[in-house]
Amino acid sequence: MPVFKAFFAIAKKRRNAALIYLGVYAVITLLLSALSQDSINENFKASQRSIAITDEDNTDASRALCDYLASIHQVTTPEPGEDTALLDAIYYRTLNYALVIPEGFEDRVLAGETKDLVSSLTIPGSSSSQYVDNQITQYVQALQLYLAGGDTIAEAINHTDHTISDLPKVSVTSFQMSDADTNSMVFYFFQYLPYIFLAILFAGMAPILVTLNSRDMKARTACSALPGRTRTLAMASGCLLYSLGIWLLFLLLGLVFYRKAMLQPYVGYAILNSLAFLLFTTALSLLISTFSPDDNVLNMLANIVGLSMSFLCGIFVPQSMLSGSVLAVGRFLPAYWYIRANNMLAGFGKEVFDLGFYWKCIGIQLLFAAAMFALTAVAAKQRRSTAT
Repeated sequence: MPVFKAFFAIAKKRRNAALIYLGVYAVITLLLSALSQDSINENFKASQRSIAITDEDNTDASRALCDYLASIHQVTTPEPGEDTALLDAIYYRTLNYALVIPEGFEDRVLAGETKDLVSSLTIPGSSSSQYVDNQITQYVQALQLYLAGGDTIAEAINHTDHTISDLPKVSVTSFQMSDADTNSMVFYFFQYLPYIFLAILFAGMAPILVTLNSRDMKARTACSALPGRTRTLAMASGCLLYSLGIWLLFLLLGLVFYRKAMLQPYVGYAILNSLAFLLFTTALSLLISTFSPDDNVLNMLANIVGLSMSFLCGIFVPQSMLSGSVLAVGRFLPAYWYIRANNMLAGFGKEVFDLGFYWKCIGIQLLFAAAMFALTAVAAKQRRSTAT
């Protein structure tokens, strides 16, 4: 009991760091909510994509394709050598699609070729890439159909334009955000929790454990009649209660921001997923604290571990945009499996929910947590034997 009380007495003195992260994450969540709502409210308008077209062929066929796309989308012409700028624009979603019509395009269309007629830069697997790709394919196929019927290139372009323009148009008078859209937004909230848990527990809880593991505190405990096992259990109880308190605060934060969406039955899977990762983060904080690092080292470790998991596992960058080699490394980290489960629940990256695979993701995270707890016990025992 004295160790348990000491744990929360120290926690009270160090509460500012945890409160700072709580405030920062609240602001981030508000911003993400606003951005997501703007995106959803523009969903129907999003049928008009932002496209950059580089026409290296400059023939009747290539210009006709450019004119067709310009009649549907917002088209710009990039300056030569702007490949890096285009990649940045696609990454930050200011540009949906970058199309390059290579030299020889018209000749290949006349020859009846269909594969690799154009090249593009876009987010792999995105709806924008499929949407524009289908329109390009549709136009080229119609053009080749008229050419095969004996039309000249000019006649084929004219007939294709009339055919495409005769397709039924879809109009809308109003578009309101549906419950389904709101429900999908809540998973953005859960996506960033791993980084925040790592930051808060490293900044708030790990220093408490370091203080309790200091030489003076251990000497005082050794002079008392308190058994070592009781001391360890008291510290573990304090850690779990502290971690669960942080977890419940963020769930309350989600309830405030997303209201009904947080009460949907399937969100329970996301809550359980976050609890599994919380246990891993708690175990990792316990392990690191056994080596008694100072605050500067703890902050450094929080940044290294948090940012590396965030970028390797798909927290800050969607897994659909990460290369195979990066994902291969990420599979050895628990955050990867957390994000996989969250992606399935939200439908991000075309992930389809599979209950069996979901439990696999939870199980892997719990195995990581168990491994950290086991390493903590071994490290603590080794340090005790070294001290004696």
